[in-house]
Amino acid sequence: MEGLTEQEYTTLLERLEEEFSEYYELAGGKNYRYHHLVRTHRYVKKLVEKPEIRDLEFNLKVLEVAALFHDIGRTEDIEDGYLDPIEAHEGHAETGREIVEQFIDDILSEEQVEEVKQVIGNHHSRPEKVETRIVRDADRLGLFGPLNLWRMIHYASDKERPLEDSIEYFWGEGREQKKERFDELNYECSKKIARKRMEKAEETMKTIEEEHLGKDI
Repeated sequence: MEGLTEQEYTTLLERLEEEFSEYYELAGGKNYRYHHLVRTHRYVKKLVEKPEIRDLEFNLKVLEVAALFHDIGRTEDIEDGYLDPIEAHEGHAETGREIVEQFIDDILSEEQVEEVKQVIGNHHSRPEKVETRIVRDADRLGLFGPLNLWRMIHYASDKERPLEDSIEYFWGEGREQKKERFDELNYECSKKIARKRMEKAEETMKTIEEEHLGKDI
């Protein structure tokens, strides 16, 4: 099963970095989307090594490219150096399907390009294609764990939200949303990772709350 060569990977990273540079993203900060895409690709490479997934039939090269470019449609939502991923959430999958070919057609065959377009267009729906399921899980794993608190901190800062409000949100609406996202994961190995990450996030938030209230003194 052959994936991207080192040179192909480097070339695609350069194209992504060019598209997602010199802008600021709400709930993420400077050039956040580029790092999210690289991280999603990293997760995919890890997931395909899991026993539950590694024996499934999928095209690794298609999978890697789809992971790297699944949010390429968000480039169309950057306005004046700013991206609000919450307001611009709807439609970016279909936009990505429409524009991704120009970034990858010299790396993949025509048939592989069509497969990547299908994965990107469906990565926010209930996918039937194995590659889409894997990319979807890798994308969703970014919503769990202490690292995701980075986004919450950025959002709270941009919206001038008091710390108490962020803590209340995390334990209330935020945790309920995470449970809904957990149920959307396709593979048990993904759910296991998400569960551990959420436990770590809760431990981190407890520590933040304890320090804020001086309970550790």
